[in-house]
Amino acid sequence: MRLKSLEIHGFKTFPDRTKLNFHHGFTAVVGPNGSGKSNISDAIRWVLGEQSTKNLRCSKMEDIVFSGTTSRKAHGYAEVTMTIENQNRELPFDGDLVSITRRYYRSGDSEYLINNATVRLKDIHELFMDTGLGRDGYSVIGQGKIDSIVSARSEDRREIFEEAAGISRYRYRKEESERKLFQAEENLVRLHDIVSELEDRVEPLRIQSEKAKSYLEFYEEKRNLEIGLWLNTLERSGNVLREQEEKTAIARNQEEQVSAQLEEISREIEMSFNRANSYTVQMDEIRTKTSQAEALAARKEGEISVLENDMLHNNQSIERIKKELDLASLSHQSSEQELILKKDRLKEIEKLCLNNQREQQSYVEKLESIRNNMNQSDSEIALATQKLHNLTEQNSEIKLQQMVADSEMSQAEERKNTYVQQINVYQGQIEKLKSEALDYNHMLTDAKVQLESMAQEINTCQQHYQDCRRQLEQEKQIADRILLDINEQSRKIKFLENLESSLEGFHHSVKAVMNQAVNGHLNGIHGPVSRLIEVPKQYAVALETALGASMQHIVVGNEQDAKQAILFLKQKEKGRATFLPMSTIKANKLTESGLETCEGFIGIAEDLCQCDAQYRSVLQSLLGRIVVARDLDAASQIAKRYHYRFRIVTLDGQVVNAGGSMTGGSQARSAGLLSRSADIAQGKEKIAALEQQAAKAKETFQATVQRTTKAEQAIEYAKNALYQRREETVQIQAEYNRVQNEQKSLEEALQQLQSEQEQFSHQLEQQMQIKEDTTARLSKLTDEITVVQTWLTKLTGSKESFGKESQLLNEQLQELRVAGVSIEKEKEALQKELEDLRQNRLNYDHKAEVLNSEIRAVTGANQLVEKQISSLKEEVNSLREQAKSSKETIAGLTEERLQTEQHCAQLRTQEREKSVERENLGRELARLEERKANLQKEYDSIITKLWEEYELTRREAQALEIQIEDAGKAQRRLNELKSKIKALGTVNVAAIEEYQEVSERYEFLTSQIADVEKSRNELRKLIHDLTHQMKELFLERFEQINTNFKETFQTLFGGGKANLELLDSDNVLESGIGIMVHPPGKIVTNIELLSGGEKALVAIALYFAIMKVSPPPFCILDEIEAALDDVNVSRFASYLRKMNDNTQFVTITHRRGTMEEADVLYGVTMQDQGVSKLLELDVSEIEEKLGL
Repeated sequence: MRLKSLEIHGFKTFPDRTKLNFHHGFTAVVGPNGSGKSNISDAIRWVLGEQSTKNLRCSKMEDIVFSGTTSRKAHGYAEVTMTIENQNRELPFDGDLVSITRRYYRSGDSEYLINNATVRLKDIHELFMDTGLGRDGYSVIGQGKIDSIVSARSEDRREIFEEAAGISRYRYRKEESERKLFQAEENLVRLHDIVSELEDRVEPLRIQSEKAKSYLEFYEEKRNLEIGLWLNTLERSGNVLREQEEKTAIARNQEEQVSAQLEEISREIEMSFNRANSYTVQMDEIRTKTSQAEALAARKEGEISVLENDMLHNNQSIERIKKELDLASLSHQSSEQELILKKDRLKEIEKLCLNNQREQQSYVEKLESIRNNMNQSDSEIALATQKLHNLTEQNSEIKLQQMVADSEMSQAEERKNTYVQQINVYQGQIEKLKSEALDYNHMLTDAKVQLESMAQEINTCQQHYQDCRRQLEQEKQIADRILLDINEQSRKIKFLENLESSLEGFHHSVKAVMNQAVNGHLNGIHGPVSRLIEVPKQYAVALETALGASMQHIVVGNEQDAKQAILFLKQKEKGRATFLPMSTIKANKLTESGLETCEGFIGIAEDLCQCDAQYRSVLQSLLGRIVVARDLDAASQIAKRYHYRFRIVTLDGQVVNAGGSMTGGSQARSAGLLSRSADIAQGKEKIAALEQQAAKAKETFQATVQRTTKAEQAIEYAKNALYQRREETVQIQAEYNRVQNEQKSLEEALQQLQSEQEQFSHQLEQQMQIKEDTTARLSKLTDEITVVQTWLTKLTGSKESFGKESQLLNEQLQELRVAGVSIEKEKEALQKELEDLRQNRLNYDHKAEVLNSEIRAVTGANQLVEKQISSLKEEVNSLREQAKSSKETIAGLTEERLQTEQHCAQLRTQEREKSVERENLGRELARLEERKANLQKEYDSIITKLWEEYELTRREAQALEIQIEDAGKAQRRLNELKSKIKALGTVNVAAIEEYQEVSERYEFLTSQIADVEKSRNELRKLIHDLTHQMKELFLERFEQINTNFKETFQTLFGGGKANLELLDSDNVLESGIGIMVHPPGKIVTNIELLSGGEKALVAIALYFAIMKVSPPPFCILDEIEAALDDVNVSRFASYLRKMNDNTQFVTITHRRGTMEEADVLYGVTMQDQGVSKLLELDVSEIEEKLGL
């Protein structure tokens, strides 16, 4: 075994990871003072487990960690690893290499590792025990040890000798055995004491045990009956609970289904509402388009009416023209016939005229002879005749004019009558249209007024609907807030009730006592003080402060009850508690006068709370001498006034104690034990009030929902009415426009007829005027003809004398002439009439052409108008079809919207029904869950009783297979057993177990005493054997060391004498060791008289003597030759070389002689302040290079 390497990191002046490799032979570490050479030996000492900071040259362990320099940071830990070769297994470790690592952190934590496995310091010590490397070994020798082995007391030198003698392991075993022996003797004494005590307890326990056995028999039977009855109850409760769970599951499933249905209904309502709104939007769009189409159709129809009126007027014009053509045609036909007749007549007249001329010629010839005779009167007769002839022609012309005028007048009168009839018809139609237009105008005005009114009504309904919606949202928020408050209060109350039921805030001991009291195992327990008093909310803080820990004091009936409870706590190790027996607690109430008059005085604490009369004395003892004040100032004034004789508590929990001390600050309430019940009651009152508010809010919400629904329906009805009224208004407007257009057309036609009527009236007047003129002229001509005829008669009468023939001839000639004139006139008239007829025929052709062209023009215009009308009618029909289709679509949408609204109303009804159903199901579910909870509570209470009473689970209880055939009989037997158990009185139930335990313990301890005595004897024998072995081994090794010391002393000193002796030969293992030396030429009576160098050389000789007996694997020598002179250094180095065969030496030195003997040199420098550096030098290589 040898030292292979040493790795240092962060240890003292070695911040960097530094590794020293050690070879066979002698290694020297050199360097100037302060360079950190000795830190290497400190590192080896530290890694081997050194705990003394003094030996490590530190003031505290943290100093071993590199603390940094001005240029380098401090390290957080130090680590040293020493590697040892262990091929021969000198160390009790299975490995060729053993790496010992020690780390230390600035935090104070440290760790040890062997081959990177974490171990204890003890493991390190045991590993190197008796190898010379232990904590008391001599593997690391420094200047201090050199001095200490010489100057130490003789008793203190034993450690290194024992380590060399190899008895450290034996001493360790001996000390361990002595410690065990001491413990065994102590245990034996304690066992004797316990056995003596148990002997006093066995007999009383036997008596109690016999009594307890009877109790246990009853108790066992009672236990079986109770378990059996409880199992029966559990079975029944389980069945009922399963039924309740099934019912609850069904109700919950139904509620979930109803909730799902409600959600589905809500979604359908929303979808229906959206669909209805979409229908409304579509209807509005379609109505707008329909209104536009209707208006356009009305305009088109108005245009059609105008065009039809134009056609009517044109047709009337055509009829009129046709009538004119007919009249002209009739006139033309009559003129043609007349022309034919006139022509025939003219031919006849021409013939008559020719005959007349012939006859006149004959008469003229006949009269020529007579004229010759009557030359005197011929000229006058001729003149008269000529004049008569002229007048006769004028008369014929005038008659002809009268005939033409009569014909024109007849035609004009007929046309006038026709126009009058048409004008009357048109005027009647116009008046009717005016009346219709006035009616339509009134209807249109009324419709507009109604539309405005309906629009205002819709706005009002929408405003009302919005108000309802806002109110609905507000009420919903209020209802939700109330429900949240109810839930919050319920959770708070449930939490407080859970705290109350689980005794949360009470001490463990109080809980244990109360649980035992509830289960009937402890009698007379009334409860903690906090549960027996009622405190108003405003005084809760003050009284909690006043009571303090007394709130958890337990009130009991009497002292015996308190003793039983204390015994229970002691036996079960449940802690401690304070009990207040009502039978012994005495009242002590403050009777200071004048308290009521003090400023800020609230009252005596006892008077501010309530309790049952039986607890009044307890309450007075606790609170009777405590005053409650308003605040700390008032409390201080009251305390000063009464000289601090009693305790005063403020409402916010500050305290002025009796004697004048004051306690206060932020208030930490004692889990609210006093105010918890008040908080629960107050919370329930709040819940009741909130539930009433919720019910009212629900009613208000339902009413608002109904109002909102009605308002929504009213809006829909109003919109429908508005849309219908708008459609009616559009139709009225279209009819009004049509009537106005027809009226305008008729008025234009009437004006045209009236104009034509005026023309024909003027023409008729002209013809009548012509007729009157011709009549007057005809009358005048008749008179003139009469005068002429009279004159002619006179002329012819004077010639009667010329003969009858001449007269007759003249008369005949006259007649012929008259007839001729008449014929001539008639001929001329006929010719003129023929000319006129021909002219009329020409005029008729022209007029017929003009009228036909007018007819063609009007007919063409009518065709164009018909095309326009046809096109307009097609457009109107298309628009009407679109409007009709839109109306049908609107009707369909209205029907769908109505169905949707009805469906929505049905859904709302279903929603209300489902809501009611869900509420009913919720109440039923709550009732079932409450019933289930009660059953579960009963079930759990039995399960709890099973566990608390008998520490059995239900399965374990069922495994007992306890059968109860008659539950009633079993219950009676159970009551009987309870009575018997009660009759037994106070029974130490644990006496049997305690007796058995004590008996067993007595027997066990008796056997233990024997075992311990046996172990004591064995330990004494082992200690004796170890002592004997240690003594023999120590004496043997001591003699060897003494012999080696003599030889080594003489070698190192060059002569002289030296000896080691035991100062107490009778007590070898405790004896001190004396060192007797006599250097050459000196007689020394005391080693202290030696010089420093001599002392060092004596110590070195002693160490070398020890190493010869028990050579360590390696040894670190830290400047142990520093006090020697050069001659002794050379002797030291030479002897060290001789010792190097069995021990690997590493010496830290700055002496030349030692360096010269070294095989390897390590140079330590400190180039940077506070940082050590290492340089390895092989001496043989240096010598070869230097040629030495």
